[in-house]
Formats: sequence, structure tokens, C-alpha cells
Amino acid sequence: MDAPNVQPLTNILVIEDDENILNLLCAYLENAGYAVFTATRGDEGLMFALEQTIDLCVIDVMLPNKNGIDIASSMREAGCETPIIFLTALATESDILDGFEVGADDYMVKPFSPRILLVRIEAILRRQRTAIPQTTRQLSYGPIQLDEEQPNCLLNNALIELTPHEYRILRQLLRRPGRVFERSSLIACIYGRDDAVSPKSIDVHIHNLRCKLYDDEGDMIQTVRGFGYKLAAESGTNTAANASFSASV
Repeated sequence: MDAPNVQPLTNILVIEDDENILNLLCAYLENAGYAVFTATRGDEGLMFALEQTIDLCVIDVMLPNKNGIDIASSMREAGCETPIIFLTALATESDILDGFEVGADDYMVKPFSPRILLVRIEAILRRQRTAIPQTTRQLSYGPIQLDEEQPNCLLNNALIELTPHEYRILRQLLRRPGRVFERSSLIACIYGRDDAVSPKSIDVHIHNLRCKLYDDEGDMIQTVRGFGYKLAAESGTNTAANASFSASV
């Protein structure tokens, strides 16, 4: 089997609880030159997809702890646009439509051809590489500049260190200044749909963010009592009125 033309350091996450299928996929993908990461539980797979740099996910639908449809839905709700291929025994028209409705890029039914799966993976990655401009997308708000693709944040042109959770919260707020985000929405943004996470954890992350942004009084990140948080649409003298997108080479 000829290996397709794979870009270096292309990371594939496979979420599959059938050990035989998982081993088969790993063998084919690694032979094709991909770096392969695996998870056998849905909740673990979702956490990995949200926290690590992944280029494409291959996800079974019927998984323990969290099914594939919920994983894809949580990823898209959190703003994660990583391509998803569902690989599942569920083959009805309704099943396939459900998969695409939650944001899947492709849907393959078991039993499957590993060679065809490789071709479909490369086709999706090739389209993605073609579609992405060679620019750095940034969110800007007054003294804040946040890289949309990498966890880099500048405050008054000085680099500040954010945790992965702080980065995702700030990115979500910067995308929609003036919009109120409930704590449950921010939990989904950084943890996925996990009812076990206390809403108070968001308060802790917001407190730490404010300290790093010198926003102790909440002039930028404002508390909306009984609901959650928002980034002020109108700002003080040291911040711009609205966040905006910019691109630089």
C-alpha cells in the first residue's frame, strides 16, 4: 500500500472502544505517516480533543461514558473546528444525518476499508490546508491581542501566560463583546458538556484572568449577577469599544 502525501506532524486522534479496530486503525495510520493518539472512552477522548493540538478526529459513535454524537456536539459548541470522521456500525439514514448535523466532515460505516479511510482523511486535510490562509488571526480588544490559533496573548504588547482554560474563556468572550455567557456555556467551552464540573470553577478562572489582565474592578470582564460574565461592549479610556479581527502575515 502506498502511503498518501502526508504533511509532517499531522496528529490524528482515534476514539474507539473496540481494541481490534483500534489496533488496526493505529497500524494503518502510523504506516501512512501520521502521529496517532487514542482514547477508548468518550469523555477522555473529548478532553484530549479540546486540550491538545489535533488535526483530525476519527470517532466511533457508540462509546462508553460519552457517545460520539455528544463528543462532536461538545467540540463544536466549544469552538473546536477540528475535522471529524465518524466510523460506526450505525448505518441508517437517520444516523448518518445526525452525524452530519452535529458537525461531522465525513461518515463511514463499519465494516470499512482502511485504505478508503486513509484517502478520505487526506482529502479532508488537503481541503483544510488549501482553505487556511497563511496569516495569523487575532482577536483585539483595547490592550489585548489574542491569537485565534495558538494560546498566545499580548497585553500592551507584552506576552502574558494563560492556562489552557483561561485562554479558551478569554477567546470566547473576545469573540462576542457584550454578549452574556452563562457559566454552563463557559464550562462547555473548556470542559465539554460535563455536569460534574462546578460552576464555581469558572469564577476561579475569571478571577485569575482579571488578575493577569489588571482588571480587578471588572471594567473589561464584567459579572452579570445570576447569569455569568461578559466582555464590556463599551470600555473605559484604556480599552477599545469593541473587539475586532485582524490578520497579519
